[in-house]
Amino acid sequence: MHTTFNFTSSLAIFLQYHTQSPGEPLVLQTLQLLQKLTYKSKVSYPNSYMEELIRFLISHVLAHESDLTALCLGLLANLCKNNLSIQAHVKALENVKSIYRTLIAYVSHSNQSIVVYSFSILSNLCLNEEIGEKVFNAKNIYQTFQLIFNIIVNGDSSHVRGFTCDLFIGLLKSPKIQQSVVIYEHFEACLMQVLHLITMDTESATKIFELLLSFCSVNGLRCTVCRALLNTPSLQDPDRYQPQIHQRQITEPFFALVHWAGQSVETHDQAPLFALDLLKEIFEEVIDSGLSAQLSPRTDVVVPMAVEQLTPPCDTDGSVLKLKCLKTVKALDVLLVLCNDEAMKLQVAEAVDTKVCSTLLEHQYQHNRLGMTTGHCGIEEDWSEAGVDLVLHTLELMSRIKTYVANMDMMFYETLQDQRLVAFLAFSLTNDTRARVQLALRLLNQALPLPEFPAIMLGDSIAAYNAKQATERKVLNIGSTEPPGSPGKLHSGKASVNYNGTDGGKARGKGSPQREGSVDTLIDRMNSGLEIKDVKASEIMDLYEHKLASLATKESHLQDLLEAKQLALAQADRLIAQYKSRRAQSEAEARKLASMLQESERRSESYRDQINELRLDKERQAEDMEQLVGQNSKLQAIAEEYEQLQAAYAEQIQRVEALQRSVNAHMDEQKSLREMNEMLRRHNESLKNQIEDEKKRLTKQLKDKEVKLTEEKDKVRTLEHEKEDLETAVDKYRNELTKLEQVKKETVKKYEASIAEKDALIKTQKAELDKNAQIVAMIHNISAGVKS
Repeated sequence: MHTTFNFTSSLAIFLQYHTQSPGEPLVLQTLQLLQKLTYKSKVSYPNSYMEELIRFLISHVLAHESDLTALCLGLLANLCKNNLSIQAHVKALENVKSIYRTLIAYVSHSNQSIVVYSFSILSNLCLNEEIGEKVFNAKNIYQTFQLIFNIIVNGDSSHVRGFTCDLFIGLLKSPKIQQSVVIYEHFEACLMQVLHLITMDTESATKIFELLLSFCSVNGLRCTVCRALLNTPSLQDPDRYQPQIHQRQITEPFFALVHWAGQSVETHDQAPLFALDLLKEIFEEVIDSGLSAQLSPRTDVVVPMAVEQLTPPCDTDGSVLKLKCLKTVKALDVLLVLCNDEAMKLQVAEAVDTKVCSTLLEHQYQHNRLGMTTGHCGIEEDWSEAGVDLVLHTLELMSRIKTYVANMDMMFYETLQDQRLVAFLAFSLTNDTRARVQLALRLLNQALPLPEFPAIMLGDSIAAYNAKQATERKVLNIGSTEPPGSPGKLHSGKASVNYNGTDGGKARGKGSPQREGSVDTLIDRMNSGLEIKDVKASEIMDLYEHKLASLATKESHLQDLLEAKQLALAQADRLIAQYKSRRAQSEAEARKLASMLQESERRSESYRDQINELRLDKERQAEDMEQLVGQNSKLQAIAEEYEQLQAAYAEQIQRVEALQRSVNAHMDEQKSLREMNEMLRRHNESLKNQIEDEKKRLTKQLKDKEVKLTEEKDKVRTLEHEKEDLETAVDKYRNELTKLEQVKKETVKKYEASIAEKDALIKTQKAELDKNAQIVAMIHNISAGVKS
């Protein structure tokens, strides 16, 4: 919504049209949505809508406290965070001192959200200025630390707790604040309280991990965090974790940390990634400081958890795949850190086998877009770059434990000579990430002596990447500072890289012309496809180090100049715009005052004539007033009558609705009666047809019997038997007639109050029943005549 659809500007413009009604619920919802959209998002400035938005926010911050105060403070804190342009704009306001006084007053507010937002704005605006030194001086800073820790531990919500962690992380970027935290006497006690928050929900745990990682970046605090996590009495007993794993996840911070590190990124987002980063920092401190003998690092718990993460992802969603690859890389980082200690390396070697490593590598070879394009095109915005790190870290782990795991050394050297690895190495060597380049160089150093290493293919891939990057720079109008005689040079964007981890630029300086010539010669040989097996590995390393160092130095210098120039241009444009605006306003006001003076002189002359007219108008208006009073009384009477009519109309509406419901009920009943009538009619017709058919059949039988009587007297007995059958049939019809009459009576009783059409229908049915009775009587007479 913020980046793709630019929804932030639309909401800011919407607020401009509702500045006169700030109390509306829609305005509150807009501010809440803006606060969520701008959280940890970069907002472009200068632009017109942002200036209006800042003016709106500051006006409500300086006004009396209302429902908008906390929302405006939170949104202003998001805008000021890590945005020098907006910070400079706020500092240049005329009422900036009033803003500072209001924010300092809000620091002692009872609402935790207002306190945290105020601290955040103050830290972003004036932390390194004179007023910041007064607010965050040695006397107040420890009270500030205690207040921040109290809010983190006892926060009203996870949002407040998370914003407070962000505030603390921002403060720790200042060297003075870092020194104050290191000597803060209650830091360890507060840290223990914070560590127990790891067992809470995902959002809170994620923010706590970010805060702990920020502590670890401060010299002198990483050891304290490490001791607080590992110096727990229950950690000394290796058998207590497995039977009580679920309880330990809740009660002890270290086991909760391991639990979070093993969770899925699909359900817990960034929490497992930060947990693995924190585990890496902890074990780096344990190994570097030699604390493994004093503390219980519990690698028997960490190593199985980390190895469980070494499974290739099976999802098809690119974002999920990227997170899973990142999690696997971070788990490999933890294992690599453990390999720095000999005893821990043995535990890692026992848990990892060749199948785990081969599965990870094969998945990347088959599914990573970089591997499928053989290194001749850049990586798109997907998970492929994370897959490159996964391949490099897997190979680094294989290199560390190849002498401890069966068949690992053979598989490692075979993998280095696999042509599918070239694309990953070429991308890493031409990347702008120092750690990735260093890792690729270490692997390349081991691969170059191998007889079947595809060095020519690697050189072609590197050249292709450099050509592509040069084309992109030309398209983006970025000037190239390289000499024209070296088209195939390696490129590294931001940091100089040295095999030993030192700054290559400082180690070698500018280099001699002879060195430059030898470097260019080696590069030309790589680009032309010649064999380079006769070149020593150290010379290739010097090549990479020298070119990366020179490129990094030039690019960093240009980047610093560009950023400074952009900031100066933005400041100058803003000052020029303010000057032009104020000058135009002053000239417009001067012209307006002159015209107003002339207009007032003309009006003063006309006012004298108007006064006399107004006196006459006053008399006329008095008469009109009397008439209006009379009309007003009439209108009041009409209004009362209108209200009565409205009440009567409402009653009539209710009656009409009741009558309508009654009519609908009668219509439904009439419909059911019609259906019943139709059913009886069809039944009556069916009976009538049956009687007619039976009559015809009997008549025919009688004629046949009369003929037979005259011809054969011997068949009298048969005729008498048939007569008995006829009498049985007559009895049957009599019974049916009785039933029909009974049905008729019941129908008459049931529908006596029915409509006239029903009565006519019943009479018709009665007449038909009488006809049926006559037919039965005729049949009886015929039977009697036959008998006689």
